[in-house]
Amino acid sequence: MFKFLYVGLGGALGAILRYSFYFLPIPYNKTIFINILGAIIIGFISYFTKNIKILDHGLILFLTTGLCGGFTTFSTFSLETVELIEKNQFISASLYSLGSIVLSIIGIYIGYYLAKLF
Repeated sequence: MFKFLYVGLGGALGAILRYSFYFLPIPYNKTIFINILGAIIIGFISYFTKNIKILDHGLILFLTTGLCGGFTTFSTFSLETVELIEKNQFISASLYSLGSIVLSIIGIYIGYYLAKLF
């Protein structure tokens, strides 16, 4: 049960941070900046917990699924792609990457279409 609490609290904090970034004087596309920063953060946490130091599982959930997931879901997508590459599953990584991007864009259009029905 605490796992859900960790993810929820981290997600709330991540969403607040993402919203806050839109008020910063960043000269370029803020969404790209957020996605890249989120990928850096989740990459650091993933590498750190796998190779250097084991953190409490609740803290890992709070930081990765919660904070980074609330800050940007792109970071999770990027991490999963890198994990496939590290397992030498290059075709799976390519299909996952391409499929995620293309299907997400198609999903947006489906959402637009459904919204127009109302």
